[in-house]
Amino acid sequence: MNYNELKPEKIFSYFKQLSDIPRGSGNEEAAAKFVYETALRLGHEAVVDDANNVLVTAKATPGYEDHPAVMLQGHLDMVCEANRDTVHDFFNDPIRLILDGDILRADGTTLGADNGVAVALMLSVLDSDIPHPALECLFTTDEENGLTGMRAFDASGLRSRLMINLDSAGEGIATVSCAGGVRCHMDMPAGERTAVPVDWKVLDFSVSGLFGGHSGEDIHLGRIGAISTAARILHAASKASALRICSIEGGSRDNAIPRECFVTLAVSDADAFTAAVRETEAKIRGELVEDDENMNVKIVVRSADTCVSEEKTTALISLLRSLPHGVHGMSRTVEDLVETSSNLAVIRPSGSGWEIVVTPRSSVESRLDDMQERLECAGALVGAKVWHVNRYPGWDYTVGSPLQQLYLNCYKELFGAEAKVCGIHAGLECGLLKGKLPDMDMISIGPDIRNLHSPDETMSVSSYVRLWDLLCLMLRKA
Repeated sequence: MNYNELKPEKIFSYFKQLSDIPRGSGNEEAAAKFVYETALRLGHEAVVDDANNVLVTAKATPGYEDHPAVMLQGHLDMVCEANRDTVHDFFNDPIRLILDGDILRADGTTLGADNGVAVALMLSVLDSDIPHPALECLFTTDEENGLTGMRAFDASGLRSRLMINLDSAGEGIATVSCAGGVRCHMDMPAGERTAVPVDWKVLDFSVSGLFGGHSGEDIHLGRIGAISTAARILHAASKASALRICSIEGGSRDNAIPRECFVTLAVSDADAFTAAVRETEAKIRGELVEDDENMNVKIVVRSADTCVSEEKTTALISLLRSLPHGVHGMSRTVEDLVETSSNLAVIRPSGSGWEIVVTPRSSVESRLDDMQERLECAGALVGAKVWHVNRYPGWDYTVGSPLQQLYLNCYKELFGAEAKVCGIHAGLECGLLKGKLPDMDMISIGPDIRNLHSPDETMSVSSYVRLWDLLCLMLRKA
């Protein structure tokens, strides 16, 4: 990237510096150190807690000493997804940024604009002379893996009761509510493995080329998941040929719609199996949205020595086929907002067989309870152990708060257009912080970012610049 062409230079320079630091969820120590040392270098107070959350405090600029303190907030970590043909070590390699006109993207990986934009914006504010009240800038960790940094954060000492979260995606839209969610884990035993039956063929079967995306913000777009699609095809094919699974693996991130699923299996009748696969594939292609038109269903002959029983194979395919994936209910109070959904996110080997991860979301707590119970029942039918982790609350919609009005007024003053406020189906740290500080007035804003949590993630450069201008005006008028 040529930063000499991008203004204001600071927001892009800090974004590039952060992109050079590996910061996948759970691996944010170096990013936290960068923020901490930068804040001290700029003359601000900063502390790092045991979860590597960084809180930076900046004094009010002259004339703003009596204004209420404002909190800026975002997370340090990013989702680490790469195309299968991209060689990238997320623990050591920097994100390779590509500037294409107004679009910033990465070379075959997630960009990390979610939520690198927040980190760069906050550091730029701290490194500027724009007028502002006293600031508390909170950089949290492990947001993408269950909001665990915010869970651990001690908010009791915060002065601010106005918070601008910078973890949204969409210019001219402020988020004022979000869904709650949970991660459901299943451990299904595979039983004793046996030799592949004589005269059976071993095949590699895969579903790939799907678009994927954010399992909350993109779930309403009709994109299919690779694991549920593979299960659908295998269930149909099992009626044409006996099957035994040798191995299966799909998805990589709990909060991303899975783009790929790979299965090695033994079949009694390869021709009948292949014909059934192609028949079901054709049906699915007739249902696809445009985003998934590059779906690739592949069958390749290979070799393997052992497989699980037909009984366990049938049980696993039946479980995957029955697990909920997609939208399961729309909001009854907010137009066009998803209320409840579920994402069949990951299947991978475990010590006893297979671990499956499903991520339900809902803005109604009782519906989230219901989804958990459904998953427990499905697991019980096949002898799978089921447990739930990292449940987080939603953030209730509040109409017309002072901070919402400040945002709407500033947006119109700058751009001459009406902005809007809305709820989203994704999870945000706002819900957890609201539970700690119920009197906090908060909104979430961000630039135009597309295809979050996938290697197709992009950010509009001009939109990012306008967000900077908007944030500066909001701080001057707060």
